[in-house]
Amino acid sequence: MALYDERFARMWEFYLSASEAAFRNSHHVVFQIQFSRRKDAVPPGREYLYVRRTQRQDVAA
Repeated sequence: MALYDERFARMWEFYLSASEAAFRNSHHVVFQIQFSRRKDAVPPGREYLYVRRTQRQDVAA
């Protein structure tokens, strides 16, 4: 028994195609939000995601 039926698979493919077209031809963007109960649990910015590889290796050492 398949996990998803043919109708769902077609709708999912359509959704993915429409999303790709919207991002390529429009001004759509994606936002990511982090929620936390404690203010100091997550960094205030996303700079930690863009650390250069050499800097990450230095930190790990």
